[in-house]
Amino acid sequence: MVSHLRVALIAIMAILLSGAAEASPPGSITFSAGNLVATAEGSFRGWRFTKVDGDREHPEIGVVEVEVDIASIDTGNERRDEHLRNDDFFDVERFPTAQIKLYGASSQGENDAGHPRYAVTLDVRIRDVEKTLSAVFDLVSAVPPTVEGTLVLNRVDFGVGGPYRRWNPLSVREDVQVRFRAVLPDVEQ
Repeated sequence: MVSHLRVALIAIMAILLSGAAEASPPGSITFSAGNLVATAEGSFRGWRFTKVDGDREHPEIGVVEVEVDIASIDTGNERRDEHLRNDDFFDVERFPTAQIKLYGASSQGENDAGHPRYAVTLDVRIRDVEKTLSAVFDLVSAVPPTVEGTLVLNRVDFGVGGPYRRWNPLSVREDVQVRFRAVLPDVEQ
């Protein structure tokens, strides 16, 4: 199991060393948030790895940092996207990026499909507010190394929008599900 995590961390290092860190790596960061009327699905089109420190023999002490271009938000509705970029939500002019630091990976066995599963700690900074969260990811393919995972965050904890109001059917629920997938270049073990 540790060798799968080692492959993923080595692959992330290869991305950075190859100069591919300036463009969004293959993969996606998507989210869903809803109210009583509908659920909005969206993604952040721009993101990149900014730092990878790892020990091939001890991947559990590795650190990966990701920067997300908040202005790249895309829900398929330009009017909604512009509203999300304003100071009521993400305030892109003052806080153009979000930062995510992943560390402390530990094996959690396998998922229902038999893929290796890992727990990881994340420091998430949005709108200059930092919170420590946990997430789970699966190594869904070893060649090329592909990881997928999810986490739930409370948007109000980060100052993104106001609190949920039960009496207002258009009020956005506070919990947002974030899904990520990264296809990493194949590397030799």
